[in-house]
Amino acid sequence: MAGVTACDVPEGSLLAAFGGPQDYRDCFCREVAGTVTLEEFIERFYCSTAFRPERIVLGLIGRGASNTDAKALAHGQADAIAVWKVVERREDEILLESKGTGTASWLAVGSLHPGAEAVSAKTPRTRLLFGSWVDNLEQSGWRVMQRPHQWYSRFLLGGVRGLGR
Repeated sequence: MAGVTACDVPEGSLLAAFGGPQDYRDCFCREVAGTVTLEEFIERFYCSTAFRPERIVLGLIGRGASNTDAKALAHGQADAIAVWKVVERREDEILLESKGTGTASWLAVGSLHPGAEAVSAKTPRTRLLFGSWVDNLEQSGWRVMQRPHQWYSRFLLGGVRGLGR
């Protein structure tokens, strides 16, 4: 989880626009060396060791998320993975809703120009973002899961490896 920090949900993002003002949203970010595409991020996220326990549970309930499924989602060849269905996708972000649960997940990438928050002025950097949405947190009973969810979100984002070039 090193290097993963909480950050504001970017204005104008799919996550910011989803749902209503009473809904819960969070966002976590991590900076990595190199240029990372959304496709690379999606694939590495869902194929990561950190996500593996969730994939096992999803498989046990008949909602598996194989590496093949992750690659298809990443490359726009599928509009769903396990319990999540794509709500909308842009070049640098994707929003997936888990129908019937009142939750959604959001992944995005943003380039950092050399010299702007970068370790070296000559090295391109990419900002990875992972966020969540919960429909009306206070009414959903989901409030008790907020702290474990935030820890888990940091763990998942920190577990994405092999990115950047």
